[in-house]
Amino acid sequence: MRYRGIFFDLFGTLFVYGDMRQAWSDWLTALHDGLAREGSRVPLSVLASACDGILAKPDPPLSTDGSTVFERRMQELCVKIGIDLSTRHVLAIAEHCIEAWQCHISLDSAAVLVLEQLRAKRKLALISNFDHPPHVHALLARHGMARLFDAVVVSGAIGVKKPDPKVFRPALQQTGLEVHEVCYVGDADEDVIGARAAGLRPILIRRGDASAGSVATDYEATPQATSEETSALDIGTVEVVSGLADLVSLFS
Repeated sequence: MRYRGIFFDLFGTLFVYGDMRQAWSDWLTALHDGLAREGSRVPLSVLASACDGILAKPDPPLSTDGSTVFERRMQELCVKIGIDLSTRHVLAIAEHCIEAWQCHISLDSAAVLVLEQLRAKRKLALISNFDHPPHVHALLARHGMARLFDAVVVSGAIGVKKPDPKVFRPALQQTGLEVHEVCYVGDADEDVIGARAAGLRPILIRRGDASAGSVATDYEATPQATSEETSALDIGTVEVVSGLADLVSLFS
């Protein structure tokens, strides 16, 4: 494959999901504890119901204070449960509960080496659906990965999410690449659908220990039973790899 650029998803691709039911449980507990420190007496059960499917809800209206989508979700939540918090306190609580969630998502042990090897001959970019862009940038800095990307695009910063093909435009512009010169590596249906719609060649990671269909990607007050496989993709038409290391031989 003679491609000049390889673009990557972040969560589930470069970072590997662990026990996401526990991750969301810890996220809720951290949120409840943070609100309690600010004087909230809302019971955990009430907060849990108020948070149900919080990330799947429409984005809150834009604000003039520079807050992220996730912070605005927290602000809306506080209004819903009758808590009045300053922007500073909302930010602190948002970061606290995201970090609790992040503890269950680890960097793929092959990620940095693979990116370094691919970067030697190609341009790399990151395109991630995430409502709190500062966390993505902090995570990349924490693991020494920011230097490996020619472009980093986070949906919360541009107001567009995969599978909308427009989410790929900033990375294409920043790298100077055309769509036919780029592959996009991801782990979910939205990655493949979005890449196809944008004209990029999709590559799907299907690790043996987990499938995209078994990952809880939002908080659920009453967790639903996860299926072994919920993908609607015709896998026979997609390039599939079992891990990041496979990309080195694929693009050699």
